[in-house]
Amino acid sequence: MYFYRFLLAATLLAALSCFADNRADWLPITQQDLQIKEVPKKPGAAAVQLFYEEYSDDGGGSKFFYHRIKVLTDKGKQFADVEIPLLDGFSVADLKARTVHPDGKIIDFTDKPFDTTLVKARGIRIHAKKFTLPDVTVGSIVEYKYRITWPSHVVYDTLWVLQQDLFTIKEVFRIKPYKGPLDIEGARQSYAYLNMVNESVPQKKGDVWELQLENMPAFDPEEYMPPEDDYKPQIRFYYGGKEVASPDAFWDAISRSLAEITERQIGNSKEVKEAAGQAIGSETDAGKKLRKLYARAQQLRNLSFERERDVEEAKRESLKPNSNIADTLKHGYGTHDDINRLFTGLARAAGFDASIVLASNREQRTFKKEILSLRQLDATLVSVNLNGKDVFLDPGTKYCPFGLVRWMRTAVPALSVTKRGGALVTTPTTNPEDSVVHRVANASLDASGSLKGEFTLEFNGEEALEHRLEALQTDESGRTKGLEHDLAKLLSEGASVKLLKVEGMEEPEKPLVAHYSVKVPGFASVAGKRLLVPVCVFQTQTKNPFVHDVRTYPIAFPYSSTELDEAIIKVPEGYKLESPAHPYQMKLYYASYQTSIDFQEDQIKSKRTLSFKGVHFGPEQYSQLKGFFNVVQVGDGGQAVLQEAASKKTEQ
Repeated sequence: MYFYRFLLAATLLAALSCFADNRADWLPITQQDLQIKEVPKKPGAAAVQLFYEEYSDDGGGSKFFYHRIKVLTDKGKQFADVEIPLLDGFSVADLKARTVHPDGKIIDFTDKPFDTTLVKARGIRIHAKKFTLPDVTVGSIVEYKYRITWPSHVVYDTLWVLQQDLFTIKEVFRIKPYKGPLDIEGARQSYAYLNMVNESVPQKKGDVWELQLENMPAFDPEEYMPPEDDYKPQIRFYYGGKEVASPDAFWDAISRSLAEITERQIGNSKEVKEAAGQAIGSETDAGKKLRKLYARAQQLRNLSFERERDVEEAKRESLKPNSNIADTLKHGYGTHDDINRLFTGLARAAGFDASIVLASNREQRTFKKEILSLRQLDATLVSVNLNGKDVFLDPGTKYCPFGLVRWMRTAVPALSVTKRGGALVTTPTTNPEDSVVHRVANASLDASGSLKGEFTLEFNGEEALEHRLEALQTDESGRTKGLEHDLAKLLSEGASVKLLKVEGMEEPEKPLVAHYSVKVPGFASVAGKRLLVPVCVFQTQTKNPFVHDVRTYPIAFPYSSTELDEAIIKVPEGYKLESPAHPYQMKLYYASYQTSIDFQEDQIKSKRTLSFKGVHFGPEQYSQLKGFFNVVQVGDGGQAVLQEAASKKTEQ
């Protein structure tokens, strides 16, 4: 009963609040707030969000947030740790936070939040302000409010995500639209509904849109699902939607406009033609010519994969903006998009049919044609017709080898911008051979069960590219720790891993190979005079991620891949094979798995192959996927049994 009385109280409180975007006072704490102990239909829930407010003042360049959360269990104390993600140029203002104990005692947060980097890649840095609310116990209410501000020249798209990680009693969303001049002539603010489960729609109150909701269930994510926001009820506000009859008409108009801009940027420069001719030389083969032009584009200094510079630093380095590809060539540097445009111009100068392609990012969100916003397509690729086939290329991504596109830009909608206009297309998906990891262990086992030897990890394609890009974000010590962690997470707990050398870190057309010295205490289990030896040294599938009986959401993998594992384990002197591990094999039209084990003289030799093709699977395929990975889990857990031979003295 307390809970339902609380609902009424929360509704009344919401009606009494003025919803100022920088509210000076906290909302009153009621007895119902303090007495609520559980979430309806979800006993044992760690916490409940009593109130949530979000107010975007797009014209003022700020967004206000208010969270009030009740801790219900020990696990719920994690909500004392708060993280506020921010893009570069964005900042937090007017932060206030406090803890309210069950007896009504209030403890204000008086420290300062600290800054940490979450993501740093391709010229985009996402950092966060972190802080911990004081003295949080079961039954406490934690609440905090703040504003995020951004530069006045930024036109910021607003996304109202109506379903959050906690059951929310009351939530209020408001937006005051930007009214200044926009970059696109005739642009306006629009919005679109996605995944809505009721008839709730924003209401216009003066110049502010507002939506109030009650009793919103928590969102329950699943392993390996597409971006969660694609499945939460939400309203996307965006700028740039023209008054056109349909999405097709909008994208057609945008394509024509982009074609004009792109053609001006590429132009018909004499210097670009000369650079293309110098790069090609006497080569006559079309494929080899294109590779040479690709290499020429990647020779430029890539600013998108360097640390962010402020205005003064840029002046000191004499870094000037590029207005067109002739500038990019002349300056010898450019952003990711600058370099891709230059490559397009080089290819055209050499006689290729080349076009810019604007691609979406399936790591962050799914492109929706109904949302009339170009911001969904946030990176350029290049499409080149090579021997009658369109090839998608990305020299603007540092270390990206010819023929490869970074995984989040594969199998996604994209806008191909040609000289004549454009069209929505889909970028190609990846194949298992596009991402191969080859792991080799050559080791010796002693009678105590400890393993010692030299291991090698070889990364190809997408795997190598991601490792190289991660390495750009740290120093040599950080790169060493990262590669050591890559192997350590595949070994049993307590393993000692030391990186010996790395080959191919800055050579995108070659594999990236890491060599290690490894010790694994207790690798084999000792049972009397027997040793139980895992035949899969690399514990890649110790847990099956698909354990539930049913699936609600689709399954998404980053990219198709192949794992090749080999191990040669020298057994201790005086031991012989008593029982070999059982080999396993399973094949589907999109996946295959196979293990083989051989005992020769004093060595156990094992091989394992796992190949997977496909990135998106519907819930109806879940049962088959679950069955496949069950077999993988069982096969990876196989053991060989070694028995200590009788000593000569015993035999006499």
